[in-house]
Amino acid sequence: MQRRAAAAYFVLFMVISAGAYAYLGMAERPTIDVPGETHAVDDQITVGDRTYTVDSIDNGSGSLTWSKSDAKYTATLANNSTVSWQAVSWEGQRVDSTTLANESIVEFDDSEHQILMNVSADPPTMRLVNTSNRSMVSTVERGGTVTVTVDGQPIPDATLTEVSADEATLSWGSEYLVVIPNVTDPTSANIVEQQNVTRQLVLDTEVENSLGTNADGSQFVQYRNGSTALLSEYLPEPETEAIEEGGTLQFEGNETTVGNITTDEVPLEWRGPKTFTVDISEGGTVDLNNETFLAHFPSDSTVKILENTTENYEAYQADQDRISEYNERKAGLWAVVIISLLAGLILLATAYLPVRD
Repeated sequence: MQRRAAAAYFVLFMVISAGAYAYLGMAERPTIDVPGETHAVDDQITVGDRTYTVDSIDNGSGSLTWSKSDAKYTATLANNSTVSWQAVSWEGQRVDSTTLANESIVEFDDSEHQILMNVSADPPTMRLVNTSNRSMVSTVERGGTVTVTVDGQPIPDATLTEVSADEATLSWGSEYLVVIPNVTDPTSANIVEQQNVTRQLVLDTEVENSLGTNADGSQFVQYRNGSTALLSEYLPEPETEAIEEGGTLQFEGNETTVGNITTDEVPLEWRGPKTFTVDISEGGTVDLNNETFLAHFPSDSTVKILENTTENYEAYQADQDRISEYNERKAGLWAVVIISLLAGLILLATAYLPVRD
């Protein structure tokens, strides 16, 4: 009798569980349905006099981009900081270079290597292929540095500045110290060369690659013919470039205008094209050209940019509320399925336990 009752209750629980599960399958999840044009990646959206491009869409978030042809850029040169010859330049600047022809031979890493250009790479590269073991290849990207010896002339830490199918250009220069006069209201500053003594000695084949030291602590250069010269006499006069407020300076490839110089820094300003990025997220507001919009992602590959009106916001929020209610009910039905199933199994198992006399 006990087992028959347990079996009946087990069937009842299974019916409840199956019914709840069936309802789960029948219930249709509500969606957000707000009016508006859908946009995919690379589509354009115009707001006033500005055009935005859909740059990315990814799992309920994304980004828009827009460009400005004359955006303002700024940079500063801090007092007593150093800048590279690649960052600042001017007419007559002391920068050395050498050109290596494609398939020419140089000494690299204590062995002969052949120079081969690869202009299809991004960025273009110069390959150094070991002539005795062709499997040993070193690659230098444009902007990278390399130390080679060309026709017996060592070239340490040179920068690969240009690469073409026919030749590569290696360039080298100095670091510069930014020096602002210690006055109340400076209107000018100097960029002073910081001489690389080690490189200077290596490049000069007439001197030894190391310095000597006199008894008084002064350093001297040792010529290979046996003569010597004080280091201070050997080195050329440091290169110095003066910059003034309102003047110009080439900085990172841009012609910049020098702003109001202070005792701490030299401000630089220039204009050029610039791309701006605006992040968007599901249900979030976004400012586009001084107007506020509401973002909604109908799918994993589309987005709607809606006017942030009361009507649109209330419609979006009402759909969100329906989705929340659906999720709560779905969670409750899953609880009924699981609890009913477990209850039926436990009841049936208990009923069929052996009985002690």
